[in-house]
Amino acid sequence: MTRILNRLTNLVLLELGILSMLSLMADSFGCRVGTSFWIWMGLACVLLWIAGSFRKGILVGMPLSAVLLYAAYRFYGAKPWEEALDFIDRISGAFYTHITHPGGEYPYANAVSSHALILLFLGFLLGAYLVSALTSKNLRIALSMLETVPIFAACVIVNGKVPAVSALGMLLFWFLLVLTGPGFFPDGNAGRTMLCVILPLLLVLGGLLMLHRPEDYVYSEHDRELSQRFQNYTNWFDLLTGRSSEAEARVTDPDHPGETTLPRSRYQSSWDSDDNSMSLDHDYDYDSAELRVMQVRAETSGRIYLRSKSYGDYTGTGWLPAEELSSGSSLPFAAFAVSLSPAGVPRELEVRTLVDFDELCIPYYAAVSSGSDVFVASQQQINYKINYTDYSGDFINLTLPSDAANSETVYQTHAHSVYTRLPEETRSAALAICQNAGLRADDPNIIPALASYVQNIGEYDLNVSSYPSDDYAIYFLTQSQRGYCIHYATAAAVLYRSLGIPARVTEGFVAQTQAGLLTDVLARDAHAWVEVYLDGVGWIPVEVTHQSGFATLEIPPTPTMAPSPTPDASSIEPVSEGQSDEQALQPDPGADSSETAPSGGESSAEESRSTLKKILIAPAFLLALFLWYWLARARFLSQVNHANARKAVLACWRYARRAAAFGGEMPQIIVDTAEKVAFSPHMIRKDELAQCREALQTLIDTVYPQLHLFNKFRFRVLRGMR
Repeated sequence: MTRILNRLTNLVLLELGILSMLSLMADSFGCRVGTSFWIWMGLACVLLWIAGSFRKGILVGMPLSAVLLYAAYRFYGAKPWEEALDFIDRISGAFYTHITHPGGEYPYANAVSSHALILLFLGFLLGAYLVSALTSKNLRIALSMLETVPIFAACVIVNGKVPAVSALGMLLFWFLLVLTGPGFFPDGNAGRTMLCVILPLLLVLGGLLMLHRPEDYVYSEHDRELSQRFQNYTNWFDLLTGRSSEAEARVTDPDHPGETTLPRSRYQSSWDSDDNSMSLDHDYDYDSAELRVMQVRAETSGRIYLRSKSYGDYTGTGWLPAEELSSGSSLPFAAFAVSLSPAGVPRELEVRTLVDFDELCIPYYAAVSSGSDVFVASQQQINYKINYTDYSGDFINLTLPSDAANSETVYQTHAHSVYTRLPEETRSAALAICQNAGLRADDPNIIPALASYVQNIGEYDLNVSSYPSDDYAIYFLTQSQRGYCIHYATAAAVLYRSLGIPARVTEGFVAQTQAGLLTDVLARDAHAWVEVYLDGVGWIPVEVTHQSGFATLEIPPTPTMAPSPTPDASSIEPVSEGQSDEQALQPDPGADSSETAPSGGESSAEESRSTLKKILIAPAFLLALFLWYWLARARFLSQVNHANARKAVLACWRYARRAAAFGGEMPQIIVDTAEKVAFSPHMIRKDELAQCREALQTLIDTVYPQLHLFNKFRFRVLRGMR
């Protein structure tokens, strides 16, 4: 029982140390991982623990670890090389902006949307080292600290204030490590002592977190006073680090008892102006990219559009506030239409704002309105729930209720009058571009065709400076061909309008939700897209941004987005909030592949994935062999050089017998000394132990050169005897 408790102690320490370090690294460098990542990493730690804690555990743990890593690669379907480059880029950027050039801007590539796979590989390597350190006989604390302290220090330098959960995990790891002593002894009492401390502690903390989750806590006036007092005592830390807290304590709103909000801090996107217009000559705001602006909880997993507001006339360098009808809002039209379809699924979205918004951020096909045609006023709502329809069907047979249909007929004239206006020079240049690209207004698939054209015409780049032009849309399409979501959306809206299709630029956020869980939405998740007006239905979202920008700020393009805006147009596929990445990228069987497939085509993407799998098999196999050999060799040396002379002699006898099985002769000195250990209580002299070790080494040096290649592999790599 003592041995079992001691080994379980190492497993608990391994899980606690690795998961805390990875959580700290992910938070410090802005890496995104899902809940599944922690399950994969927990299983990897268990397999590493098996490999390093049992006599023949390496024969089980390492092959299963290789299988686990490959299964995780298949599960995530990611590109490890791109994740690794992006992860290194984030580390470089973090230290650039905090150490070498404080306050500067680092041009992140933002190549991937998730770093789960590269962090899993990194965690596997860190875990392999830590399990060896935890089983060390003499340097257990020193070797463990050598890994964990530098990583913690580097993350503190970047973060200033580390997340409470990660900091608590690391401190608990160090405390328990010191508590269990500087060496691992299977027959000691360290495991019993530690588990008697940690199990009650974890049970109490887990129970408290289940009963009082921090995100659900409502602060009272007493809590507010305590928080302010504590903040006064901790201001010195901000002065030392040169940072101010981005997330202050939430306080009670006196006008809405029971609801909470942050101190007054109004959110404004990178391209918003004070007069409610949109300016295209603003540089991307890297400084506030990591600011948490809201939390959302959806019933389904996947990406979801949260629209904020739309704009009206194009000025060449921006967009003016929209000209609205006084008779009502067009926003609920599409929601009414899809709610009557059998393909529509009622959903509910919960939103918790962390900054002040002038508009509600609402999902598509939510039948809500405050009278405006371009936004829904927040009316000081802080936490709210919205019912909407999750819809992924087409729009051919959709109809509106009779009362809404009458209002929609009146609004059609307004939409075709206001949202097709352009400066004459811009219209002429845009029509020329459409003509050269073969984009025609009478094409039933003009909306997806034009979206595909804009997506593939330029290169996604967050570091675009102001254009030397007074017509950003035309300059982007004909000369620069570099920009991010707002440039793509502007260019597409101008082209749609030039063909007589009502279109407008809309801004909001893209949230990557997990069913039933609160999801943080950051300022970097702000996004701009296009809405086109479909007569008889309403405003429909269209994604037009290049796919390379979908990693962090953007979302995948939707197949066959919309038809020609005439009543008899063909079907369209909208942006579906509930779709997964894979569903969103599936092409419409009836559409041309050039209009629906991602860049390079779906077949080429599949070939790339297949090639990548073949390339990664060999490195994964070699990594597993290396780790196997490393652990086997470490076990060989630790057993032969054991501090207990009797155990060391028996280890020499076991390894000598294995070496002799390959064709050598068992040394008599090892046999005689092992019999002395087994059948008598006499102590083993140092010279006897030295002779056994020397005889074993001589046997190994004699046998190994005579072996064939495969037997050399077994002798050296699998047995670790050389």
